[in-house]
Amino acid sequence: MKICYINFYNLENRYRAGALITDESTKPLEFRVTSDLNINRLQEILYGEALEEVLFKERFSVQLVKSMQEQFDIILTKEKSLLSLRKEVDIPVVHIQKYDHFLPLNRLSHKIINIHDRFEPLYITVDKVDEKNVISISNALQEIYRNFNIMEPFKRIENAIKYIMENEIEAERADICIR
Repeated sequence: MKICYINFYNLENRYRAGALITDESTKPLEFRVTSDLNINRLQEILYGEALEEVLFKERFSVQLVKSMQEQFDIILTKEKSLLSLRKEVDIPVVHIQKYDHFLPLNRLSHKIINIHDRFEPLYITVDKVDEKNVISISNALQEIYRNFNIMEPFKRIENAIKYIMENEIEAERADICIR
């Protein structure tokens, strides 16, 4: 299973998004990053609480997913609002987070555990389009989670974006395909 991770980084109102495709051992296969999107105070006021959701979905995620050259099986995100990205793509979008006993369990969600207790339990949620697939998606992720921390690639993306921003590497030069 190939996983496309999407994550975001904000440094002083300079927003960027990155996508990393990995194989089942979390080995990187392709990485893409957007250019800076600078948000001014007026935009902050006008968008209000919807700012990040609009940025993450409309300005970054769709663009990133469509720019990927490597094929992948699912999209993993820590942003629950990105479940709506499923309307734009033909593959499952999975929201993943640390498990909390107070999270409601429903037909769109499932708990993932590491049987060796090396990593903390996780909780996935899918869009209603993928309701029939939530168990098979959970099982596939659970299998990977036996040996590899499936949350760790999010940190890699954040660190890569931070590195690119701090070193002022142009986005065109930061598009990396590792094959």
